[in-house]
Amino acid sequence: MIDFRYHLVSIIAVFFALAAGIVLGAGPLGDTVDDTLAEQTSSLRDENRELRQQLEATEADTAYQQAFLQEVTPRLVTGQLEGQYVGVIALPGADEDTVTAVRETLETAGATADLTVRIEPTWTDPDSEPVLDELATELVSSGTELPSTGDGYARGAAVLAAALLAPPVEPGASHETIDTATVTAFEESDLITLEQDASVAPSLAVLVAGSVSGDDADDRLNRLATLAASVDAAGAGAVVAGPASTAEDGLLRTIRDDGDVAEIVSTVDSVDLPSGRAAVVFAVSEQSEGGSGQYGVVGETDGALPPVPEEPGQSVTDEATEGSSE
Repeated sequence: MIDFRYHLVSIIAVFFALAAGIVLGAGPLGDTVDDTLAEQTSSLRDENRELRQQLEATEADTAYQQAFLQEVTPRLVTGQLEGQYVGVIALPGADEDTVTAVRETLETAGATADLTVRIEPTWTDPDSEPVLDELATELVSSGTELPSTGDGYARGAAVLAAALLAPPVEPGASHETIDTATVTAFEESDLITLEQDASVAPSLAVLVAGSVSGDDADDRLNRLATLAASVDAAGAGAVVAGPASTAEDGLLRTIRDDGDVAEIVSTVDSVDLPSGRAAVVFAVSEQSEGGSGQYGVVGETDGALPPVPEEPGQSVTDEATEGSSE
């Protein structure tokens, strides 16, 4: 049976342990621990200072590069899209400032970029398929072929693309106009928003991608890839551009992984940077010549940007022809 003597011995043992700890801590062992902690603290402080200096140097380098590219880009792209009509389509999640910067870069390159349409997130909702299918059936115009296979998303995309874009015309010929009745019907169904109107239907388009998340993100991305392919088919070509993240796990990755879509639709990542927007200009120019490619810095691409002509407005094909005739 545990008695008072047992408790007294236990209490004395505890006090002896505390006393021994205090003595050791105040003696040689305490000096060793203090020295070790001081050395570790000093080392961590030096390492933190070095990392902070490296970060500041990297930020300064990046700021310089961006400022340099911001100044050089207009001179690089001027005249490359002279006479071209290019529509800007903002996809769900696209940053508004990036959309504006893309449009301004296209205009600097000489393009007429009056049309800006935003595709609402509702476009990819599961409940939107029957709505898109009904709109496609009601609004399909003569000359527009609805996909024989596929769902309401594909059929709706084909009709909207045909309403927004038109094939290129010969110099001097009259341009087709946008099908405003069809566009209005899609807008009234809360599927799109017409942010900047235009009368002339563009023959080329840049689709600006953004972040798409959720458990059904892959399904939504596939629906947007279908829309991009429909836009490309309705005119002379399409370029899908987005930040680097969309090439890692987003729409650009979805398009690049789909051989059929990647064969006709060009992509450019890092569009939030001046260098990426310059690449968009040359990708649009390449599309107008019937080419396509995947450009940027993420994953396996065809390079940072398409081949750059020596003269503004001249295609690389023209350069090759001139070179072979000499």
